[in-house]
Amino acid sequence: VTGSEKGNIYVTFNNLVAARKAIEQLNGMVVGGSKIIVSLHDASLQNNQPVGSVEVILNNVLNENDFEDEDCLNESIEDISNLARKYGQVGSVYAETSGDQSGMVHIEYVEGMTAAQQAVKGLNGMVIGGLIVSATISNDSASNHSTESANSPPSGTQAQTEEKDPEPMLSGDKIIPERFAACKRVPKIPNPGVPRAYASKLNDERAIPILIEMLGELMRLQERNKGDKNARARRRLVMGLREVARGIRARKVKMVVMANNLDEYGAIDSKLQEILDMARAEDVPVIFELNKRKLGKALGKSIKVSVVGVQNSDGAQEQFKKLRKIMGLI
Repeated sequence: VTGSEKGNIYVTFNNLVAARKAIEQLNGMVVGGSKIIVSLHDASLQNNQPVGSVEVILNNVLNENDFEDEDCLNESIEDISNLARKYGQVGSVYAETSGDQSGMVHIEYVEGMTAAQQAVKGLNGMVIGGLIVSATISNDSASNHSTESANSPPSGTQAQTEEKDPEPMLSGDKIIPERFAACKRVPKIPNPGVPRAYASKLNDERAIPILIEMLGELMRLQERNKGDKNARARRRLVMGLREVARGIRARKVKMVVMANNLDEYGAIDSKLQEILDMARAEDVPVIFELNKRKLGKALGKSIKVSVVGVQNSDGAQEQFKKLRKIMGLI
């Protein structure tokens, strides 16, 4: 190539899915000491879905750590992508992290409506990272599919049904946005709210007030330093099964506080046992004094929290040492 486009290399792919996959793998790669930039040559295709593809939208799948830590977000997207591929060929997967649609994850199924419907059936109501996921087919995809169906000749005596919009949900006198209402409509997993067999509580009445005091102070200090550019690297606490497991693996977590009433669910139990096994191997103490709601409250949050890892006890060192003493570690 000569002229203004000198130095550019053009590669032709048979379909847009393969082209996007190449962009995902090659863009930003360093070749010969230079960082290459890969993009679609036809700009009109940048935001278009392949013909016949259908988009599934997931809500309530990302947690607070995903919004605060890019590595966490990338790991979550990779996990979601792997899960999504069980239902069909996946094109692009991306998350909204700002604006009105913040928290939404978009999954593109290139095989069309059948794969998307199977994904919605399999993913809707699934628990991922302690969150109950809401999965729906995007309005645009549904509209496009309806138009295509309307223009296609009828097949046999198949009945045509029109899906009605769900009734709006109210909070006081205000209508809850549909993307949040969809999460609330998902049936909850029964939880008796009592400690499970994995939780061995300390037989010491001093433990709970000391634990609550320590968590509250560490959270306060972490929130105070949130604007610091190095805050992520110096986090006192990490939350969530995946984050705590990662922290133990990296030998950063010094103490684990796990709720004693985690939901009985295959994926959760698997990660729970992984944390307990790693903590035992690394001599990291685990405390089970609080249930999910009380653990969230101790952190100053209105949501339930499954597990917390203490990475840095600075600011609450006295309480940290007292807890270790109660556990017989000092």
